[in-house]
Amino acid sequence: MTKDELQALLTGPDLIFRHAAIDDIVISFPAHADLFFAAFHEDGELAKQLADAAQQWMPALREGYDDLLPPSASPERYTTFQSLAASHAVFLREMHKDLALLDRAAAQRAIDTLWYHFPGLRGDLQRDAAYPQPVEHRQLMVFVTGQCNLHCPYCFSKELQRSSISQTDMLRILAWAERCHVQSLLPCGGEPLLYEHMDWLMREVAARGLKMYFATNLSVPLPEAMLSSSHVLGQLHVHLTDELFRSPSLLSTFLRNLRQCRDHGIDIILRGNVYGGEAQQPYDEWFRIAKDYGLEALNVALTIPSHTGSNRFVSFEAMQALTPQLRYIWEQGREHDIRVSIAKPLPLCLFPEEMALDLLRHDYNATYCNVGEDSGMHNLSLSTDLRFSPCLGVDEPSVPFADDLSWEALRSVFSPAVRALQSQPLFERCQSCFLYHRRLCQGACLSYKQTSRNGGVPCAG
Repeated sequence: MTKDELQALLTGPDLIFRHAAIDDIVISFPAHADLFFAAFHEDGELAKQLADAAQQWMPALREGYDDLLPPSASPERYTTFQSLAASHAVFLREMHKDLALLDRAAAQRAIDTLWYHFPGLRGDLQRDAAYPQPVEHRQLMVFVTGQCNLHCPYCFSKELQRSSISQTDMLRILAWAERCHVQSLLPCGGEPLLYEHMDWLMREVAARGLKMYFATNLSVPLPEAMLSSSHVLGQLHVHLTDELFRSPSLLSTFLRNLRQCRDHGIDIILRGNVYGGEAQQPYDEWFRIAKDYGLEALNVALTIPSHTGSNRFVSFEAMQALTPQLRYIWEQGREHDIRVSIAKPLPLCLFPEEMALDLLRHDYNATYCNVGEDSGMHNLSLSTDLRFSPCLGVDEPSVPFADDLSWEALRSVFSPAVRALQSQPLFERCQSCFLYHRRLCQGACLSYKQTSRNGGVPCAG
């Protein structure tokens, strides 16, 4: 198709033809780069649709591709991944050409849009001083309570203190967040809906113009403000725990709450954990609930190791033993038209190369966690005992909360710590892996690389 024909389809009313035009532009990207980037000058729905398509064909835009690192000594092991490097280089070349034609205000808008849609470009955009620096989105995860009504043996937070943050301390935290220009607050737990001040907290968050999203098992009574202030909630990640399916009363409460949240327009993503053991997990029930309640996405993760090591999957063989379950879930997602995503990074070498490439093309964070974004501050976390850490799963190093503590001071501590964990190979085999050296694979959740996890036993494989 000619450029004029593609432009007409992009702006026309027929969605089928629009998607066909989007695919054509992305697949033939060098020939139609001008049409692609024109959408990012305006942002909006078309930019999002083009970004989604580009992330499938050029997943390094999402996951990252570090051209500053030396190539692996044995890249021939991953021949189908070699084209990722070439496509990423072409995208960067065309992006720089497009930005060079814009005035400063238009360049700023385009860079902010690219920054939002393509995490894999952020390092390149930050390194180039010729461009305006993108606006940083700051978020803060707060462990509001260590209490939970369930007792999942695989939960990494089961060892949290059962205390909760007082209203007085929460007001200090909110004031600190405002001073540091935080835009989103993420209550964590335990079960955050058991926080006795949740109604009050949601109203305080709304009054300050902040957004909120969090994970919940949704099996306890909903706070009144959760539905009356549903516009504050950006998203709910709803955990499908085994205990729900073993208790008719819990399941009944869960499904009633799920329906109410859906009816109030709250964006919901279901979340299930895959873990070891003899028990059969209710994967089919996960998909039945998703279909019955009109939910389009399912998040799946291997569990994060707790300090007790009771839920660890550190050895390569132990992780590999779970891949048939992951493949089954992946196939069921396609059969039911439910988008399955991997919530915590996994080593791509667990899978046949064709499936690994498919994971990389169609899933967000399948191989590389966003904890490293914003210079290691993307997942900033505050515990019930008021100590900051880089992430809810990475609690070393930690810094005590103080009213006069600056965002930059925390960044100076956490940024090098996160970079060190990211650059540490999980297995011996990582040292000669093309994907690891090109930062297309982190190996697993960074918590696996902390020596305090697992009783201090280093990772092996």
